[in-house]
Amino acid sequence: MNFSTIVLSVIVAGTLILAGAVLDHVLIGGIVAVLWCVAMMALNLRRRTLFRSWISRPLAPPTNTLGEYYHPAQKMHAAVLARRNRTRNLVDAAQKYKNIANNLPDGLVILNDRMMIETVNRSATSLLGLTPADVGKPIATLIRHPDAQVLFKSETEHLVCDDIPSPVNSDLRLELRLFRVSDQKTMLIARDVSDTSRLLAVRQDFIANVSHELRSPLTVLIGYIESIRTDELDRTTLMDVVQRLDAPAQRMKSLVEDLLTLTRLESSPLPELSALSEIDGESLISTIVEEAQVFVTPNHRISVQASPGVPIRGVHIELHSAFLNLLTNALRYSPDGGEVTVKWYQHEGMARFSVQDEGVGIAPQHLPRITERFYRVDPASLRVTGGTGLGLAIVKHVLKRHQSSLQVNSKLGKGSTFYCDLPINHVEEEHLEHGMA
Repeated sequence: MNFSTIVLSVIVAGTLILAGAVLDHVLIGGIVAVLWCVAMMALNLRRRTLFRSWISRPLAPPTNTLGEYYHPAQKMHAAVLARRNRTRNLVDAAQKYKNIANNLPDGLVILNDRMMIETVNRSATSLLGLTPADVGKPIATLIRHPDAQVLFKSETEHLVCDDIPSPVNSDLRLELRLFRVSDQKTMLIARDVSDTSRLLAVRQDFIANVSHELRSPLTVLIGYIESIRTDELDRTTLMDVVQRLDAPAQRMKSLVEDLLTLTRLESSPLPELSALSEIDGESLISTIVEEAQVFVTPNHRISVQASPGVPIRGVHIELHSAFLNLLTNALRYSPDGGEVTVKWYQHEGMARFSVQDEGVGIAPQHLPRITERFYRVDPASLRVTGGTGLGLAIVKHVLKRHQSSLQVNSKLGKGSTFYCDLPINHVEEEHLEHGMA
């Protein structure tokens, strides 16, 4: 019972006693006063009990049955709700950042001041093999690559370790970056740079291949030029030298032209509809067979099976180049001759072009890479076939620009079949059908 309640009870009791005296009922007034005090004490005790009960569950809003405890309870309730909301916001923010970290493509590892793991995200598991079970372990005992060890021991604030193999997948190449966030925290980021490494390797190989391909004919040219400069040659000998210069010069020209063609195909957007024209497949096949005659030896036979009335739409010069490349490849890689069959026909609603030879064939492990620039199943074959090593790369990009792809069936010692399917020009077909109707 608080002071104000006691004072009120005394005043009321005194008033009742006075009234009883006045009424000459002092005894009755006293009894009533005592009962009043007891009632007030009971009411206060009940309110105190309710207040204590409410304190055990302060998230429930207080009611006015708490009496004088109601307003303090309201303040406590508001404070508890505010603290709960702050806690919820912190938990939500932490979960949000955890989700963001887990969805990062880069591996993220938080380290303490002793370089021991505190947190890892999902990508750290796939790239570095670290799991939540590794929390509390020194990072240096889990990633043992020598370059990584140097990284972990360095005192520099921002360090990079380039191109190291992943501890869990040697095919992956990683870049590790270490950031000193504070005196107590360090952040390790692991990034998959496999594609970048492959691109750099491709670029280096490309430069090396181009240099190699140009060096041989240039060496021949320079040798003959030196002979012309230093020797006194008669006209017959000079003309013979000039004739010999033609082959390496033509080879360099072909290489440069193929490089320019391939660069244009790789960098150009897909052809616009206005750039497409109607192509008569039968006529195109006839043209490339005629042009390929220069590669035909007495031991070769070219068989043509071209169905009429299978029109397509495309960039004529590009498809002409692709088809001619496939045909000349078949002739080049059939050194013992044999039959080369060229087909053009409708297959499952598409126009199919195929070239089948009886040449040396291709081993299965080489098939996925034959359209790479300068890739050769047999590097020694370059001198024999005279190709630039870019033909199938050009074919691949031409077909890609025409909603198609190059397919190959091959058996060692028995030959190969190269084929592709192209969309038929259905607009032309509709015109033909309407005309027939």
